[in-house]
Amino acid sequence: MLRVIFILLLSVSVSTNTFAQKKMKEHKIKNVVGEAIGGPTNTPLEVKQMAINNAKIEALKKAGIEEHINAYTDYFRSETNNQMDEIFTKDIISNIRGSVINVEEVGLKQGFSPEGNIKATVTINCTVLEYLTPKDLEFDVWVEGIKKIYKQGDSLSFEVKPTNECYVRAFMFTKKEDFVLFPNDYEQSILIPKLATQRFPTFDGTYEVDAGGENKELNRLILVFLKKDIPYTGEVAYKHITAWIMTIPPDERIIKSFSMDVYKDID
Repeated sequence: MLRVIFILLLSVSVSTNTFAQKKMKEHKIKNVVGEAIGGPTNTPLEVKQMAINNAKIEALKKAGIEEHINAYTDYFRSETNNQMDEIFTKDIISNIRGSVINVEEVGLKQGFSPEGNIKATVTINCTVLEYLTPKDLEFDVWVEGIKKIYKQGDSLSFEVKPTNECYVRAFMFTKKEDFVLFPNDYEQSILIPKLATQRFPTFDGTYEVDAGGENKELNRLILVFLKKDIPYTGEVAYKHITAWIMTIPPDERIIKSFSMDVYKDID
């Protein structure tokens, strides 16, 4: 895990922002059906979620967002299986042209397939947000200083340099704890000027890494760069964070992901 010398408290909201609404089109989709058949090890709840995700894909099709439908399939599969690494390392989010929010389950049928596997059919109402703006190819951020390997007690620091002025949100995911690294109680959100180098932490302190009692722990740092100073409020968990990211138009955000191994001892 990564231990910061201050305590962070945060929550998440997936409502759309006023500026974002101007760059998105809302489609109210009703009575969309999704079906799924699980495998030998799937639980009824898992199969139900698979059916809901298939219903979401059908809703996207009804809204006319069929381009890159494979990216949605990968995204929902990663979401169901808690495969955070896959969704970020494969840059799945960048290939998605919309988002499904406000999902309301209005019907559920559960049973078994002829092979004896759990089967679920779900009917939902939802809202599809269609992005009206493409990714801004001139908006990018260079990040330096993040290492692949750390020893317990080491300090984490890094520098960023954006091609456009922007704000940053930093999230840390560990085996035992997820938290917001920046902004926090000691560091306020700041506007990073175009082509300026900004160091983190921004104050006279440290981000200290910790193996969390393990001999080795994998940490993942997600940096979200934003053209607008969008607050993040809600539960700190990757599903909520990705849902929040998906409400931001693609030309307004850049995502950078870094994995690092933290060792209790290094010979």
